[in-house]
Parts: sequence; structure tokens; C-alpha cells
Amino acid sequence: MKQIAIYFFLTMVVWGCKNSSEPNYIYQDQPDLFSCSGADMKMVKEGFYVFENYIAENYAFLSNSTDEGYYNYIKLLLDDRSPASEFFSDYLVEFKDYLKERDEFWVEKNGQLHLNYDYPLVNCLINNIKNEQLRNTIDALVSSNTVRPETLGPVLYRNHEMMASDKALAAYVIFETFYPKLFYMDSPEYVPNSEKLRTKEPIKKEDVEKIEDRNKDN
Repeated sequence: MKQIAIYFFLTMVVWGCKNSSEPNYIYQDQPDLFSCSGADMKMVKEGFYVFENYIAENYAFLSNSTDEGYYNYIKLLLDDRSPASEFFSDYLVEFKDYLKERDEFWVEKNGQLHLNYDYPLVNCLINNIKNEQLRNTIDALVSSNTVRPETLGPVLYRNHEMMASDKALAAYVIFETFYPKLFYMDSPEYVPNSEKLRTKEPIKKEDVEKIEDRNKDN
């Protein structure tokens, strides 16, 4: 009996430690996004609204709207700039740290975490993108293993007006570009924006035609 009690106590301790990093979600009263069977849409929803709150407060300089926030975020993505960490809320940092521990969502490449395209939820995000041409372009980038700011940024810039209305597109962009960048900012290899911009030419939005034409040919 004593052994059973000890086992139960240790089980509860382990369970508590395992779940202690899960934040107390604060955006679950917001509208649902879309449905992905068997996926943790509660986590996706929280990550989605954490990001939207961040860009509405820090990337929408004229209107405090998510539309303007998405537009300015994509412009910074074109230059492969990192988000402004001085504006991170405590909750954003807490959620980021929790999300980083969701191993099924990420793969490590060259010492950095990237979206795991073998994870069914990621495929569901892409498959739910409303615009067929944009969905096919992203599919082509994924299939050719060429998803990076230089290729994805111009495509998104041309279609930035879709971000606020297409929740699946926005969710894909958020989990592909935003959270992995936050993980990278935690690493010793992180290169600050000031240093990066001295050595990197900004990406031109006109490059999108070349990217989309190339993807059509593949």
C-alpha cells in the first residue's frame, strides 16, 4: 500500500512538472480559426492571437489594426529582420518558451528550429489556404525545400491583403516565420538586425514574379 502511495505521488509530481510549462491561455474566447482533425487547434489558436495582438500593438502605426500590422510585418520579413524584442510581452515570451518544447511541431536544421512539414497539422494549415494560386505556390516551395525569407517574403508581400481574412494563411505564416525567429533570437548564433542589414541586400518585392513563374514551371 505504501509503495502504491509513493508511486501515485511521484506520478502526480511528474505530471505536474510536465504540464507546468503550459501557459494559462488567455485568447480562447476569441473566434475559432478553422478545423484540423486530431490537431491541437487550441494551441494554434493561442499562437495565432498572441501574434495578432503583438503586431496590432507594435506594427500598426496608424490604425492599430491587424491589417496594417500584417502589412508592416511582411515588409520586415522581406529584409529578414527579427521582431522587436523590446516590445515582447511577458505572456508572449511564456508562450514562445512553451511552444518551443512542442517537439512534434519543429525540426532542427543547421542548429535552428524550423516548421516540421511532416507533421499533419502543418499540412492542414497549408491545405486550408483559400487562394488556390497562393496555396500552390507555397506547396511548390515546400516540395522543392526552398521555403525561406528570400522566396516566401515576396510572395506574401504581393498577397498581404489576404492575411487578415485568411486565417489558415496567417497561421501558416505565423508558425513558419514568427515563432522560429523567436527561437533563433534565443540562440548564441543570433545575428542582430543592425549587423545583418550591413551585410545583406534587402529583397525587392518585384522578385515575386520570378519566384511564382519558377514555381509554375516546376
